Amino acid sequence: MKKLLLFAFMYMFAGTALAQQQSLGDVARANRAKQRASATTNLNDDNFARSNAPTADSAASKEKAADSKAAPATGAKKDSTAPQNDRLKGQIDAQKKEVATLQRELDIAERETKLRAAAYYADAGVMLRDQAKFAEDSRKSQAEIGAKKQALTAAQEKLADLQEQARKAGLPSSD
Repeated sequence: MKKLLLFAFMYMFAGTALAQQQSLGDVARANRAKQRASATTNLNDDNFARSNAPTADSAASKEKAADSKAAPATGAKKDSTAPQNDRLKGQIDAQKKEVATLQRELDIAERETKLRAAAYYADAGVMLRDQAKFAEDSRKSQAEIGAKKQALTAAQEKLADLQEQARKAGLPSSD
């Protein structure tokens, strides 16, 4: 009888404890709501410190504000730059493709040179018979690789120049 009374008491105690307990999802939602409430702060003159010295950023923001105020008066100018912006985007895309093609050609040339050298050094008979031919082929492939590296460098510089022109024209970067 004492055991039955003890089990009944424990059952009632566990039932009340489970009834008061929140689910894990409810606790997580409450914590997330608290974090969002504390994370959003409104910046105003009372809680945002300012320095008296003008900075380059503040000067740039003043220029942007002046430009945005003057923008409605020069709406026709923005319409005339749209074809130029499209042309710049097209040139940048074409130059990126050219850089990728040159990089791929350079990688292939370097890989073929390494494969040729590995095949040459792996066979002692070829090393004895074709020393002059291997040296000539090596010089040619190194000259080809050097030319491809120069072309790739020039293409990358041209791409950088085009991207700089686009940046100056106000286009978003598309790296």
